[in-house]
Amino acid sequence: MNAPTVTFPDSPESEKWTRASCASPITALPAPTPSSTAGPAPVTWTERWLGRVAAPTWAGEAQRLLVAAGLAALFGVALGLRRGGASLVFGALGAPAGIVAVAAVAVPAFAIVLALANAPLEAMDLAQATSRAAVRAGLFLAGIAPGAAMLVVTVEEAVTVDVMGFGALLFAGAIAGHAFVADLRPALAGAPRITRAILGVAVPVFLVFAAVLAARVWWLALPMLTEVS
Repeated sequence: MNAPTVTFPDSPESEKWTRASCASPITALPAPTPSSTAGPAPVTWTERWLGRVAAPTWAGEAQRLLVAAGLAALFGVALGLRRGGASLVFGALGAPAGIVAVAAVAVPAFAIVLALANAPLEAMDLAQATSRAAVRAGLFLAGIAPGAAMLVVTVEEAVTVDVMGFGALLFAGAIAGHAFVADLRPALAGAPRITRAILGVAVPVFLVFAAVLAARVWWLALPMLTEVS
């Protein structure tokens, strides 16, 4: 025997609440916002030595030049693996010798020309451009050092090693020269017309002099690249 089923009519209040809930749109949740406490991105090693410094110092630029010499020394050690022994020391000292010679001889001579031409350039700007250009050359030489090491110990003909070694060094010098001029170009853009005319001749002469000086130093300081046999 089934029990009777009792139904209750919907009240007006419940019917009104049901219609309102069905008709209300779905509210989207707000998008998460990045945390405001996140600090700046960490400075990379390359950015530290290649980036511009707001307040450069002579000690800081000398340290950057020393880093460039250390990077170039890795390439010199790779060349020294051809003979081993004392050639490793000669290579470690000879590869950065060209960079140091340009920074110590060619750049001061160029600074005298800039002063005579009344160029709107500070000595610290010239030092910073020199050290940054040297680091670029050093990074290039350090980057190809592993490949150069494999080449010098596997190739039989010495002329191949000579061409590779001097070619890499001269290409590194070209990278440094381009970076050096690019750093000075914004400061020299506002110079008087007569100054720009003088620098239009002095800058190419400086680049040629720096290339010849570095090549001569490398020729004398890297005997493993001048062997005949």
